[in-house]
Amino acid sequence: MSPTSWHCSDANEDGFVSFEVLRKRAAASTEEEFVRDFPVPALLVLHRGEDFSVQGREQLYDPNDRGFQLLTMTVPSSGILRYLGKVAFLAKRPGNPFAHLVSIGRSASNDITVAVDSISRVHGYFVAGDAAGGGRKWSFSDHGSTNGSRLDDRDVISGQSYGLRDGTVLQLGFEAVLELLMPESLHRRALK
Repeated sequence: MSPTSWHCSDANEDGFVSFEVLRKRAAASTEEEFVRDFPVPALLVLHRGEDFSVQGREQLYDPNDRGFQLLTMTVPSSGILRYLGKVAFLAKRPGNPFAHLVSIGRSASNDITVAVDSISRVHGYFVAGDAAGGGRKWSFSDHGSTNGSRLDDRDVISGQSYGLRDGTVLQLGFEAVLELLMPESLHRRALK
């Protein structure tokens, strides 16, 4: 089985699972059992204001400014709220093309769909590769998205591949902030 061919039966049509479902599964299993059941990394949707600071956008209102401010695409839409408290796994949807890529974007044809306006139809993709020591190494590439991507608060250059590690924070567009968790870390987080 390829690392991207695993499928989570609890995932909704967008590819997300409620964190509460994972909490219950983690509480009822050992770490080894949990990792066997959920063998691929996960993306946990974070609340931007509490878990991650976006440089240059922390202060939307300047009290010294007496003029009007146009707040376009800097205020989170209600669309991102439906993803809070959910997790998506880096896995292919059955029948999707390009078996070695896990796509993420606004379009329903992606492996992971985040239907938010500031995210491009196909925003980017994840690739699994062999790492030294026999494990799996994951990377992310922005697919020429309109509003860009950031990894750990650094801009991502479209078309370049960026290695991911446990705890990497990925921002897509202006609103979607996701933390990459390896299976063992997801189990520990679910037990908190």
